[in-house]
Amino acid sequence: MTVGRDILAVVVAVDSPLGRVARAVDVLSSHVPAVAQPLVCSFCVGSGWPCRSFLDAAQHVNDRGVDVGMVVPVDLHPVLWPQKKPAARVS
Repeated sequence: MTVGRDILAVVVAVDSPLGRVARAVDVLSSHVPAVAQPLVCSFCVGSGWPCRSFLDAAQHVNDRGVDVGMVVPVDLHPVLWPQKKPAARVS
């Protein structure tokens, strides 16, 4: 069995930017992988990560002006936003 991550409940005003996407943040957070398996969705059986449910929720959050990076663990940022390698110079 995969052990998930610790969670924290946060109270925000309903009419705040984060409050308006709270349900999507809940969905997004439930699909965050365990630390030991960063490429496997902890909720979807047999699905890699990021899974479709995570991506849909992240898109909803992003479309409403909330930075998805603020609600995704920092260790997963390189998976979502890989660093682009600089182009090799030709001599």
